[in-house]
Amino acid sequence: MGKTVLILGGGVTGCTAAREFSGKGFNVTLIEKNNYLGGGCHTFFWGGHPYTEGPRPFHVVSEKEFAYINDIVPMRRFPLFLDTYIERDRSFYSFPIHWDDIQVMPDREQILKELDNCPKENNAANLEQGWINAVGPTLYDKYVRTYTQKMWEVESNTVFDDFSWSVKGSPIQKGSRVVELATGKPEHAYPIEETGYNRFFDCCVKDAKVILGAAAEVVDLENRKVAVNGEILSADIIVSTIALDDLMHNAYGELRYMGRDFYPMVFPAEHIFRNFHHFIHYPNEEKYTRIVEYKNLTGHQSKDTLLVMEVPSHSNRLYSYNIKSEKDKAQKYMDNLPDDVYAVGRLGTYRYLNIGQCFEAVWSLTEKV
Repeated sequence: MGKTVLILGGGVTGCTAAREFSGKGFNVTLIEKNNYLGGGCHTFFWGGHPYTEGPRPFHVVSEKEFAYINDIVPMRRFPLFLDTYIERDRSFYSFPIHWDDIQVMPDREQILKELDNCPKENNAANLEQGWINAVGPTLYDKYVRTYTQKMWEVESNTVFDDFSWSVKGSPIQKGSRVVELATGKPEHAYPIEETGYNRFFDCCVKDAKVILGAAAEVVDLENRKVAVNGEILSADIIVSTIALDDLMHNAYGELRYMGRDFYPMVFPAEHIFRNFHHFIHYPNEEKYTRIVEYKNLTGHQSKDTLLVMEVPSHSNRLYSYNIKSEKDKAQKYMDNLPDDVYAVGRLGTYRYLNIGQCFEAVWSLTEKV
């Protein structure tokens, strides 16, 4: 009889772990608190329209990662386009910030002066100063300040002592907008099937025992014992994709997260967003942060369209805080995991990971176990 593995959580990482451990001859049991697999990548339907809770395009960085899912669920590749609505300008602009948009902004001259004064080396100590150093105070105020503060419910963006996750690459894009819209790089993909990624998750767990609608309670992590549905389960190995503080009963304090509430709305138009863009950021005083037109991601055909509005909340745990004190706390949890207990994935490692990175994390784990 092969070794036994208990997997806590049936999102992308948990399902991938089930597939990989089953493929290596382990006896796998996966426990998921929801009554469905896939977590935030699970496809739901509203008014006949498929959607996920938050847009979940697959970022194609590695062809190996892409093939891993494409071999099960065929994918459609495309360039990803998004807009930002700047209320003070009463205008929609592209995001990332584009040079062509700056040219038609009412405060263009002030912005250009500020860009001329931006330092060549960005050695800022926090996110706010990092953005100001990169684009100047006016563009920062338009695109980033309020959006980030309401997204994370912070009074000042100076609390983020790392800005590299926000100020990525060249913060101002240049080049022909016409060419970009017509021939943008197909660096993202989405399942062709109406049910999205759902069949991938089902395929991943086909050789595992799956317990849905049950929250696992760790009874004895040292001896790898978990209570579920009134029964104590034990295993040779535990693979956890749940939040680190939940896994270890808040031994080192609660980790800080932000979540989202999602509001689906159907509108009587075939498309609403310009140029079939995928989503729009709202960095103003409105309560919501983003609206997604899902058929532009999914390829769904319909005479009407589905928009989903996202509002920051604490009803779920979706985003970890890029604050040193929180990351240090998460690392303390990781450093004190018992033998044969492994934490992987977004919640499991307190890191923002895309789908492909979740694959890589599981592959790395199964190579060393």
